[in-house]
Amino acid sequence: MTATADVIIIGGGVMGSSAACNLLSDGLDGRLVVFERDPVHERSSTGLSAGGIRQQFGYRDNVLFSRYSVGFFERFGELMAVDGEAPEIDFRQKGYLILAGEDGLAALRRRYELQRSLGVEVSLLTPEEAQARVPHLSLEGIAAAAFCPRDGYLDPYAVMAGYEKKARSLGADYRAEAVVGVTRERGRVAGVVTAGGEQMLAPIVVNAAGPWAGEVGTMAGVEVPVVPVRRHVFTCKIPAELDYELPMVVDPSGVFVRTETGGRILTGRADPEEPAGFNFAPDRSYFLDVIWPALAGRLPLLDRVGLERFWAGLYEVTPDHNAIIGEHPDLPGFYLIGGFSGHGMMQAPAAGRALADLILKGRYEAVDATPYCLERFARGELIHEETVI
Repeated sequence: MTATADVIIIGGGVMGSSAACNLLSDGLDGRLVVFERDPVHERSSTGLSAGGIRQQFGYRDNVLFSRYSVGFFERFGELMAVDGEAPEIDFRQKGYLILAGEDGLAALRRRYELQRSLGVEVSLLTPEEAQARVPHLSLEGIAAAAFCPRDGYLDPYAVMAGYEKKARSLGADYRAEAVVGVTRERGRVAGVVTAGGEQMLAPIVVNAAGPWAGEVGTMAGVEVPVVPVRRHVFTCKIPAELDYELPMVVDPSGVFVRTETGGRILTGRADPEEPAGFNFAPDRSYFLDVIWPALAGRLPLLDRVGLERFWAGLYEVTPDHNAIIGEHPDLPGFYLIGGFSGHGMMQAPAAGRALADLILKGRYEAVDATPYCLERFARGELIHEETVI
């Protein structure tokens, strides 16, 4: 017998589970099935992320998406509680301190004005004011900084687990199976085929496969311009003299660093030369050659850090490094939520809410995801976002 569902979601990470929660809590009348081939999320981009949450973007809708999401994360325990048990995501709002040199000063001020106009509680700091927040900070080459106290970082795995538990409590059926095919009938999506040979029919299929979204698009016979790109994260033991918590400090070089639990820091940087591919092999030399020199230059105290742990995960990257949300124009019933290029965790609440509104109501209500439509690439209307970290 062929199984049936009303909505199928491919991918049970933070995006798929956020969409599932919003669909079910907003009154989806029917069966929702989530297929996740990696149920322990060993290679999930969500679980391997650095967990940063910020509103300091340069594109208007990215700011609005993150504003919505920050408010949601501040109430996550209350909103995602199941049977009176609230998940703890350890949301530490220590702020983002984004540093700029003279060549980045005009852009920093432009972003600051945009963010303030949209209600973000961001401040423009002098170099000395930035150093007052991080006393060991070297001001070499720094012209100004921006700081938002409601930004911070959280436990990404706990967020994903909280969403999944809530979705299950609302009736979502999670299947630890790989989808190997997306079926079509009469010009629209018709369902999926699993690795075990099961066919499940559904009028709506959501591609929330993260770095694998392009492959899922190929299964459906349509183009989804998302590619996987490796990204490193490193944790280090720090000297005892660094006896205060760092905000998320973002250096003009692109290196970021923040406090991690247990007397450690967490750090990394996107490598603009990294080729696309499903590469999970961590590279220790990248820390030694790129990250460590930048850390020691900006926080000289960290020239004595000891590298303890490092790993690599995948960004899901689009041509303009911003999300794709909405129905695929070439395949009715096939919806996309992915390609966040490193912004996924911080925008998951807004993205899931937007997609649920579109599926259930045919329009965006709580947040407008129109600018993230797939059609923008064909029209040449790319999103310009300066702060891809």
